[in-house]
Amino acid sequence: MEDKIIADLKESYGITFNQITPVTGGLLNHECKVSTEKGELLVKQYSTKRFSSRQLKEIESALQRQIILEKSSVPCPFLWQCGDRVIRWLDDKTAYMVMDFRSGKTENPDTITITQMRSLGSTCAVMHKAFSQLLEPSVKNLPVFGGYTMDLLWENFNSRMTKCSPYAHVEYRKALLALEPILKQLSTDFFDKFPKGFAHEDFQPGNILFDVDRISAVVDFDRNCYSYIWHDIGRAILSFALEGNIMNVEKVCAFLEGYSQHSALTLTNIADALRLSWCIEIPWWIQPEFFGECDKIPKRFKDEMIWLTEHWFEIDSILCS
Repeated sequence: MEDKIIADLKESYGITFNQITPVTGGLLNHECKVSTEKGELLVKQYSTKRFSSRQLKEIESALQRQIILEKSSVPCPFLWQCGDRVIRWLDDKTAYMVMDFRSGKTENPDTITITQMRSLGSTCAVMHKAFSQLLEPSVKNLPVFGGYTMDLLWENFNSRMTKCSPYAHVEYRKALLALEPILKQLSTDFFDKFPKGFAHEDFQPGNILFDVDRISAVVDFDRNCYSYIWHDIGRAILSFALEGNIMNVEKVCAFLEGYSQHSALTLTNIADALRLSWCIEIPWWIQPEFFGECDKIPKRFKDEMIWLTEHWFEIDSILCS
């Protein structure tokens, strides 16, 4: 941790500590767990190479929403503020934030239990209900990253086809060509049936901590924004219920049971949420660099998109079997 951050923690927050432990994760950002007389805290320094000042301003707005969610009993970390701001700017190159450290274990499709899956659904619904109480933005722009509209989907697909070399990885070409039949049968009003509002937008295993039988914390609200809220549902089902090439319907039903304790949801809705997740995430994960040798996490996301492509027309029957 930089000396100027250590000095500012004491001056601006009254925080002194006796131990600093680096925390892994977070692309280019630098995170440390610090032990203080006020408990364990997490200090996150944002990468100004990864984020522009405009992007960090958007993250500030997202974190302000997290503060409201934490007060509404959503299990997410308490954020420390200096004045009315969460992100502290020390100079043009140094921006950081402080929050309570939340312990817990990450799970995956092979380790998550039915009880934890039910808690995941319940927590997702509580989060969505808390988001729904927030004042919606005056200009309801959907994110520009990913395939959030038919125009963006087709634009991305046509661009990939144009750039695809005859020498590209054969599996990448196969995956790319398999998208077109689905895109052609999607109606122009496909997105109209999905509820809009604030969503977490990164509701995946790395951002969800569990204790023995329930969620202990949902973290990393940096990307929460006005979007399609069912994307969180589809992403959670893909991340925790898809075991290899098999969808574990018992886990899907456990999620549904938990969610339905707070908000209406059906298996048909979940099938649509999976298709929505395909539309949004295909531009992210069907990329040439994720075919062949690549890291485990993007490979998992890519494989999920391929599974959805192969099972697009039978998702409803799979979930209702």
